Amino acid sequence: MKRWMGWMLVGSLAMGGTAFAQEDSKPPSTQNGTDDTQGMFRIGEAEAIDQGESVKDTTGGVQQGTGGSGQQPQGAQPDAQGAKLMDQGLLPIPTDEQDFLATLHHANQMEVQLGQLAQQKGVSKGVKDFGAKLVKDHQAADQKLMTYAQKKNMTLGEPKADDDFKKTMKNADDAAMAKLQSLQGPAFDRAFLAHMVGDHDTDIAKVMAAQQQFASNTELKGQLDSLLPTLKQHRDQAHRLLGQEKPRQARSAPQGR
Repeated sequence: MKRWMGWMLVGSLAMGGTAFAQEDSKPPSTQNGTDDTQGMFRIGEAEAIDQGESVKDTTGGVQQGTGGSGQQPQGAQPDAQGAKLMDQGLLPIPTDEQDFLATLHHANQMEVQLGQLAQQKGVSKGVKDFGAKLVKDHQAADQKLMTYAQKKNMTLGEPKADDDFKKTMKNADDAAMAKLQSLQGPAFDRAFLAHMVGDHDTDIAKVMAAQQQFASNTELKGQLDSLLPTLKQHRDQAHRLLGQEKPRQARSAPQGR
């Protein structure tokens, strides 16, 4: 059986964002599995959260019946094992510095695009303001990242989708963006905020793993130490706004006689 070595578990945080907060002082644990999960890197615990309509589809296409085309992007060949591990909240531990920085650069760019989308399509002031904050903070974070990369003579382009798992991740991101672009009104607000909770859970986990993986690189670790509080703040703000969406939408719903 094919084994996937060096994976980290990225779980959705507890309601109120307490899971990571409680674990900040504890080193992440490694789970020595006996099957495909051998060598997992565990961060946090997966817990249920009412995120409304999911926009992530690890099969590589836009989900059927949710406003998308339901068609898989051309050339997308999702890896079944990679999709399964993603659904379980598993991601590979970063091992190559330049590859990790390219992934982080891409994440910053995606958050900027999503923030701009929220400013354009958002209904509530909270979502629009949050979108503006995402743009500002991730542009600033990316500028610091690019300055560091240039100092190290690294060129950061799009992350290489050079294995099936990375292709699966890229397909899922593309599908999520397409899904959000197809939504309107309160449905967009709720799906956007839910996506921001999950996206930032993943980014937080990646950064925490990299803090340990590249601990000997004090300059890079300093960058990550500076970025982590911003990611946690974004995650908590998205979660808080998401909790406000259901009551707001209930108040605006037509009242029956």
